[in-house]
Amino acid sequence: MNKQVSQKFIDEFSAAEKLCNENKLNESLEKYQSLLEQQPDHIFVLNNIGLVYEKLGDFDKSIEFYKKCNELKPNQAVLIHNLANVYVQAERWADAYPLLKQIIDTDFQNENNSEKYALCLFNTKSKQETKNFISSAIKKYPKNPLLNRLLGRSLLYLNAHAEGLEYLRNGSGFIELGSEGVKYLN
Repeated sequence: MNKQVSQKFIDEFSAAEKLCNENKLNESLEKYQSLLEQQPDHIFVLNNIGLVYEKLGDFDKSIEFYKKCNELKPNQAVLIHNLANVYVQAERWADAYPLLKQIIDTDFQNENNSEKYALCLFNTKSKQETKNFISSAIKKYPKNPLLNRLLGRSLLYLNAHAEGLEYLRNGSGFIELGSEGVKYLN
C-alpha cells in the first residue's frame, strides 16, 4: 500500500496542507494531485483531496475520494465521518444515514454527530423513530437548538402539538401562530 515516504514527499504534503489552511484550494489540490501520482493509495493524500473538493463545494468529487479512503481503510471512524459529513452537506440523507448510524453506535458520538444523525432521520425515516432518537439525545444536549427544532417538528407531525410547540420555542426562541399555521422564526 503506502511505500516508505521520503522527506521530499513529507515536505510537499506539508506545503499542500498549508495552502489548504490558507484557503488556496486550487493550488493545494494541484500539489495533492502531484503527490497522488507518486503514491496513488496514500490514505492521507486521498483524504485531503476529498477535503479540498469538499471545501470547493464539489461534493461528488469529494465523495469519490472519501469513498476510496473507506475502501482502503474500512471501519476507520474518522474516514467514515468524513464521508458521512459530505453526504449531509449534499443533503444525501439516505447515503449519510447508515454511516452516521455506525458512528452513533460507536464511541465516536458527540453533539455534532447527533445533529447530523437527527437530520438524516428526520429526512428519511419515520417521525416516531426521529422522536425516539432525539428524545434520548436531548437529554445529553438539552440546549441544542437544532435538536429542539427537529424534535418539535417531529412531534407536530405526530400530532403532539402542544409538546411540539414547546420544543420549537426551545429551539428557535420564536414561533408565530397565525391564520396560515405555525411559522418558525430563526
